Amino acid sequence: MKLKGLVLVLDVGETMSTKINRTTTYLQSCVDIIQMIVQRKMFQSSKDEIGLTVFGCDQTDNELWDGSSDDFRHVSLVRCLSIVDWEMLDYVQNKIVVSNIRGDVLDGILVALNHFADDQNKKTFKEKRVIVLTDFSSCSNDDFKLKEIGKNLARQSIRLDVISPFSEDDVNKEEKPNSETKSNSDDHHSSKQMTIGQVETLNLLNNLCEQAEGCLFSFDETLSLLSTYQARTIKSSGTKYQMTIGEKFALPIVSLIKCKESKPEIFRFKKVFAKDENVELKTDRARFTKDDEQRDLNDKTDTVDAFKYGSTYVPIDSDTVSLKLEVEKCFNILGFTKSENVHKHYFSGDSVNQIMPDPSSGAQVEEAFVNMVRAMFEEDVFGIVRKVFNSRSSPEMGCLIPYVTKETTCLFYLSLPFDDDLKKITLENFSIMKKFKPNDKQLSLVDDLIDSLDLSRKIDQDEEELYDPHTTFNPYIQRMFQSIALRATNPSDELPNFDEHITNTHLAKIGSRIRNNTTQNILKRIQDEFPLRELVKKGEKKRRKYIEKTKIENKEEVELISMNDENLTDILESGLESNKVKKVGTVNPVGDFKILAEKIVSSNSQEAKEEFEQICMQIQEIIKDLFEESLRQANSFNDADLNDMTVFSFQEKSFNCAKIMRQYSLKLNLHSEF
Repeated sequence: MKLKGLVLVLDVGETMSTKINRTTTYLQSCVDIIQMIVQRKMFQSSKDEIGLTVFGCDQTDNELWDGSSDDFRHVSLVRCLSIVDWEMLDYVQNKIVVSNIRGDVLDGILVALNHFADDQNKKTFKEKRVIVLTDFSSCSNDDFKLKEIGKNLARQSIRLDVISPFSEDDVNKEEKPNSETKSNSDDHHSSKQMTIGQVETLNLLNNLCEQAEGCLFSFDETLSLLSTYQARTIKSSGTKYQMTIGEKFALPIVSLIKCKESKPEIFRFKKVFAKDENVELKTDRARFTKDDEQRDLNDKTDTVDAFKYGSTYVPIDSDTVSLKLEVEKCFNILGFTKSENVHKHYFSGDSVNQIMPDPSSGAQVEEAFVNMVRAMFEEDVFGIVRKVFNSRSSPEMGCLIPYVTKETTCLFYLSLPFDDDLKKITLENFSIMKKFKPNDKQLSLVDDLIDSLDLSRKIDQDEEELYDPHTTFNPYIQRMFQSIALRATNPSDELPNFDEHITNTHLAKIGSRIRNNTTQNILKRIQDEFPLRELVKKGEKKRRKYIEKTKIENKEEVELISMNDENLTDILESGLESNKVKKVGTVNPVGDFKILAEKIVSSNSQEAKEEFEQICMQIQEIIKDLFEESLRQANSFNDADLNDMTVFSFQEKSFNCAKIMRQYSLKLNLHSEF
């Protein structure tokens, strides 16, 4: 297995304490970048080897220093080329500090190159690189050292890259004293103006990079470099199938993963992850109930095999026949259909597979396969496939898309959903509704908005895309690596805020490139051309009418309660009694109860107690119903609905019923009823 070798050369001199923003210095940004490289190498179980050299430090520890001269002084090889382990990760995270000394970047590069030469006898690297992280403040400009670096880079075929707070474009800016700063101190590589000495060092190192086929990167551009150190996680050796069409035609094929969704790998327990290799690794299991109470899982007798039916787990008896469908490995083409019948939103799964003829099957198989693919391409048809990976997997349906170029003739396989997997959503047909038909101006505005948000657009051929997926990796994976590394090396520390991490900064800059004045102006024009109005559904209208009706009834009840006995007598004499109120109703329970209770008071009969008990039972039922309705309404309404006091009106109505019941219980001296 051919390995890759990488030696990092880090400047820890006094000028590296310069702040980029309020919280981050040059050195801290360099440490973050080194951590990203080291973490990815470690957690992807890479066998590549990394070394670390620092210059501008207090100590001197390298083989080129003679013990007395200033050459190669303050340069230390703190980590020899080796596989990344916890010791290196801990050193990078916790032990790199700024010194009050200025070292020589050329000395640091020569020490790194010499380490490659010394290590050459032990290992053979497929690729060798040196990455220098500096702010260009320390360089001797020694011609002899420059020539030695050039010879070593060419002789050993080593690539040289440089990472700094500045970019090559900064050379074209007007040279000003280092004390002068820009007004915007939050910019990453432009917070400080370059000095004449820094510009000279930048040009010098840039020339060395060009000789060694390397590049010069700013902190903002570093992620494009780091993406080259992300190991390819998809290592597909190919899966062989017999592709069948009908009962008689079969072709041996190989399925290779073309591209796949980037997901964190499940870490395998290897020595690289263990600080103490002699410690036995054990798997802990715990079972949690629905209320999150942890219970010990003693042995297998505590568990029962079951399948999930809805939200219910149905136990499977040991004698029960397996419910799994018995299948065999296959790759059957069920038929062909026009490409227009397979819509892009049908594509599912997390990968695309490339189907090729089995190279071990001979030229006849390859010729037959190529002819079939070309025929599919010319007829513009896709193949519909039933695929089973092995006897333990479930069948899946997919489509075969022909791909024909001068270099390649193959099929691409993408998964398709079954009918049960599709969620059918019925939408209104706006094309037949004239009032929703957009005009030409509105359509033009939406087109302009789409163009302004297009991250792949190029104004000319030389311009780069706003977002290049080849040079931007998954920030989720990087955040996971960062969290695991910090928790392992500093268990008591809190996880840092990802907003300040270089990965998130890079993504934020991509977003800022589309959140420009042009996009904002288009959005304002769209807001004017597409006015919004509140859409009230029919059920909502009925509910609002009911709410208004309830408010009016409550108002009438309050007025009725406030009436004194003289007003009530007037109402009774004026004809309310003619309504023949015989029981307490739900529309106006307070009024009904008051009328019936007054009739009992005025009659003064022996049956008064029984009659009062009867109307008390009636109003008690109404009080119960009103209060339950208020609780039901409270559960169904959102916060906006609660503001109109609808729910509280039901409760208030029930309280008024209780008040009037208490009033007449005292008046008739029937306290027990209340």
